[in-house]
Amino acid sequence: MNTRNLTKTLVALSFLVATALANAQAQRSTAPAGAYDWGNYVGASIGDPDFGDLGAKVYGGQQFHPNIAWEASYIKFFKDEIRGPLGTSRTDFWGVSGAAIGILPLQQGFSVFGKLGLVYGRARVRVGNFDVTDRDTNFLIGVGGRYQLTPRVAIRVEFEDFDQGDLFSAGVTYRF
Repeated sequence: MNTRNLTKTLVALSFLVATALANAQAQRSTAPAGAYDWGNYVGASIGDPDFGDLGAKVYGGQQFHPNIAWEASYIKFFKDEIRGPLGTSRTDFWGVSGAAIGILPLQQGFSVFGKLGLVYGRARVRVGNFDVTDRDTNFLIGVGGRYQLTPRVAIRVEFEDFDQGDLFSAGVTYRF
C-alpha cells in the first residue's frame, strides 16, 4: 500500500471512529449512571491459543474516559506435546502486555472494544534435545465484547493477535 492510500485509509478510519464515539456518547447520556462504566477492574480468562493445549490470562485495568481504558495482562499458553518421528515436541508461551482499549457502548450493559498495545513474550519449542526460544516484543491487536451482569461483575469474550501467537478467550471481570 502506498503512502497516499494509507493516508486516505487512516483519514476514513478516523472519521468512522469519531462518528462511532459521538454516537456512543449520545447513547451514554441517556443511560443510567454507571451503566457502561468499567471503572478499575481485574479479571481472568481462559481460551484456545493457536498452539498449546490451553491459554489463560489475568489482567487489570482502568477506564479513565467514557470510551478509553488501559489494561495490563499476563498471558500463558500451557504446554502442547506432539509425538513425531524426531521425538516429542513441546511448545509453551508466556507474555506480559500493556494496551490501550477503545470502548463502544451499544446498549444497556453491553459494549464492544478494540485493543492496541505491546506484548513482550517468550515462545519456546523443544524437540528431543533441540530447543528454540524466541523472546520478543510485538504489537498486540484485539477485539471483543463485554456484558455487565451486575454493577461489579461482567463477562467478556475477546480475540487477541500478536506475532508469537493468538488467543481466543472468555472470562470474568470484577470492578472495584
